[in-house]
Amino acid sequence: MSGRGGEAEVLVLDTSAFISGYGAPGSGEALYTVPAVKGEVREGGLQRLRLENAERTGVLTVLEPGEKYRKEVQRVLAEMGETRVLSEADTQILSLGLQLKTEGKNTAIVSDDYAVQNVADRLGLGIKSLVTRGIKKRYRWTTYCPGCRRTYQDPPRDGVCQICGTKLKRRPSTEREIA
Repeated sequence: MSGRGGEAEVLVLDTSAFISGYGAPGSGEALYTVPAVKGEVREGGLQRLRLENAERTGVLTVLEPGEKYRKEVQRVLAEMGETRVLSEADTQILSLGLQLKTEGKNTAIVSDDYAVQNVADRLGLGIKSLVTRGIKKRYRWTTYCPGCRRTYQDPPRDGVCQICGTKLKRRPSTEREIA
């Protein structure tokens, strides 16, 4: 698949890409993932074999994103209310995608995780789904207590209201159609 100016598209693969059996050797797309994805893929399993084989043959590059990009993604996660939803691997995937985009590459995130897709769209990254239909709207989320109705900008890690002890929930506060 071609990107801007005939440049091959760069795909950053989430764990779900390896679970779904994604692999596009010879397609002209540069494939990347992050170290945390290796940690999420079960040792000795078929998915791990796919990942390691792709890395060994040079089809896949495993790269740690720069701290500058991680901080920017953390800022966007807080702004969108997605801070406590994404794993370390998800955050690294988005950070690497932003880094590659900043380097001038036509970058897309390959993931079936709607929260990852939501943030990727906000960062101006392309999105590719494998099994799911993908997001149609981008949401900004509000974390709230259904008991006392308090809202949290930075929810507690345990997910429990600090006022009344009720388990916190999330609801969309704004939405935007994806073009």
